[in-house]
Amino acid sequence: MRILIAVDTVATTELLMNAFAARPWPRGAVARVVSVVEDEAVPREVWRAAEFKAEAVGLEMRRRGEQISALTVAPLRWLGVEAEVAVLRGDPQWLIPFEARKWSADLILIRAHNRTDFRNWMLGSVAKSVARNAPCSVEVIRAPSGRRRDSDGGMRVLLATDGSGHSEEAVRAVAGRPWPDNTEVKVMSMINPVAYSFEELGLYKGGKTERAHRAINEAARVLTGAGLRVTAEVVAGRPARRIVRAAREMGADLIVVGTEDRGGLNRLLCGSVSEEVAGAAHCSVSVVRRGSRAGVSPGQLALVS
Repeated sequence: MRILIAVDTVATTELLMNAFAARPWPRGAVARVVSVVEDEAVPREVWRAAEFKAEAVGLEMRRRGEQISALTVAPLRWLGVEAEVAVLRGDPQWLIPFEARKWSADLILIRAHNRTDFRNWMLGSVAKSVARNAPCSVEVIRAPSGRRRDSDGGMRVLLATDGSGHSEEAVRAVAGRPWPDNTEVKVMSMINPVAYSFEELGLYKGGKTERAHRAINEAARVLTGAGLRVTAEVVAGRPARRIVRAAREMGADLIVVGTEDRGGLNRLLCGSVSEEVAGAAHCSVSVVRRGSRAGVSPGQLALVS
């Protein structure tokens, strides 16, 4: 598994490293820690030291590379994950997805709020752009909300599915990834409340309720087969809002959703449920993209921790 960890500040680096260390990863996993330096983010004292010449950016890149290497390479190797650091110059919204594609990443880890100005509202411009444009799955990391991990060491994961191809990919990714012992997965499927009411009254035979039940039953079968503790529920309501609410109610550590890639104007106008969930959730959100290799097959579940 190839994991790209996108960092900028020391605080972001520490948050992502803590999140990484809290979970097991497949044996043989490798990490590439990427930081992007924007010219306008170079501290004034660095510009002054370089006599306000272009060399200031190079100085900042070297400084950041040394700092990030000290914080990440040895700890990751101690966890059994080979790691390297890359410091780039430019726009992180474009360069992080580009680097993920170039490096053939399976998963990107990025902090939800990596801006300190007005662009940090909700998800943050960089994380939002990366989640939307990455060629692979993206996990948007948030600091723990205060809930302590269960005494048995397990995580609480909320998985949303509607039975579509991208939802099935998310189910396979959860089943394929290693998790702490005693991790509990709640599978949710949402249906339109109007359609649900009409079907219950026998006024509409669209089969949406039946499809929702089939989706969670199939997901539960796959996840139980992978050794996970599973509960399942079909609910009526707006998908993103119900997912976020349910995650908060259960004290979830992570929400997992699939995403359906859209292109051009359709993407711009419609957005996606995954994007809305990633922006509004209280916890980390894993956005699974079809065709990525963010999960591993059951035969590969030799872990590092």
